[in-house]
Amino acid sequence: MEVVRIATGAEPQVAGKPLPPMHRETILRTGAKRPLVVGDRLDTDIEGAFNGDVDSLLVLTGVTDGAQLLAAPPQHRPTYVDADLRGMLSGQPDIDAAGDGGFRCGGWTATAGAEVLELDGDGEALDGLRALCAAAWTAAGEGVCELDGGKALAKLGL
Repeated sequence: MEVVRIATGAEPQVAGKPLPPMHRETILRTGAKRPLVVGDRLDTDIEGAFNGDVDSLLVLTGVTDGAQLLAAPPQHRPTYVDADLRGMLSGQPDIDAAGDGGFRCGGWTATAGAEVLELDGDGEALDGLRALCAAAWTAAGEGVCELDGGKALAKLGL
């Protein structure tokens, strides 16, 4: 960008991810009523959706791992999580608050302990990850979750 600034004497406008102009233009051109940004990177795809105030689907196809997802700051937290693009064709399960301050998804219950994220139950690994995200992000609030989720992720094979 500095080269453009020097050569033209003008401030360049940036339209790429994660800034809103590209997303806004895409929505305008397509007439989308309920757009969904799909991607595998928290700092570009998911942040772009956050900046554009639209829903997002994080696909776990290689770039983002479970630990990064649990520690995500608010602008990097996806609306939905799935293994791959097939997640666009299936509904996302509900994540319910449990009476003990934890969160349930499928057969899993996740809670935020004093220093660690805890996970009990069994079922689909992605449901456990979704429950862990709810517990981690609730504990972190507007910050970054610093609770250790290693054992819980290992239990899920992630």
